[in-house]
Amino acid sequence: MSAVGVAFEIPSVFREVVPGLSTEQAEAEVRARLEVDGGAGPPSGRIARLTTEYARASALLAATGIRYAATCFGRFRGAWSMGTLTLGLSPLAYRDTAAAVAGMGAVLAEHGSGTEVSTLTLPCGPATLAVRRPEPLRISAEATGTSGAADPAGASGAPSDGAALDVSQLQVFIPVPPDAVPGAQTLATVTFNTPSTDHWADYCALLLPFLRSVRFVPRGTRDGAPDGPVAGAVAVGAAG
Repeated sequence: MSAVGVAFEIPSVFREVVPGLSTEQAEAEVRARLEVDGGAGPPSGRIARLTTEYARASALLAATGIRYAATCFGRFRGAWSMGTLTLGLSPLAYRDTAAAVAGMGAVLAEHGSGTEVSTLTLPCGPATLAVRRPEPLRISAEATGTSGAADPAGASGAPSDGAALDVSQLQVFIPVPPDAVPGAQTLATVTFNTPSTDHWADYCALLLPFLRSVRFVPRGTRDGAPDGPVAGAVAVGAAG
């Protein structure tokens, strides 16, 4: 895989995820980031749910080759909401970006039941867009620190053992154009997940400027991405 640097601008409501946090550290991070409305934060059950999502994203970042991850906590139309964004790079052999995009689209359309697949033209090059909405995600008691015996009715607000949580997902697969990084055989994958399915349109409005800002440069250059992704915050509106 060619050494590829990624630069982008990300909405200011997103903040980078700290990798490898414990549950206690994740909860402290969540509480520190939550916007306070009138001096009162969300109920404890909501904090437990957000902590679970943040801890999962933090662990994933520490265990994989993901180059960047960020979360969004806040309010949309008065309701608490959360979304998680990741950007990863992986090797992919392709003749040209158009062929790669067409191939990925065909595979996703054939095997991605319940997935809407389309082609997306971005300033950085063609991409394959896949949207899954909603996708049930099963969360165990071990993941939330609760059990059916201790919390049979889910009074803590965290999902009980075997609970299903609807998650909407957007993925964008971008083969790095050779004219951006000569010799690149690299696939950039942007993934966004949110359990706040009622706020899907709000998140899509935030993600579009981010996707249009993505650009690739040879790693080690001084063109905005010397050693990896650069998160340049832009004021596109707060979650509130």
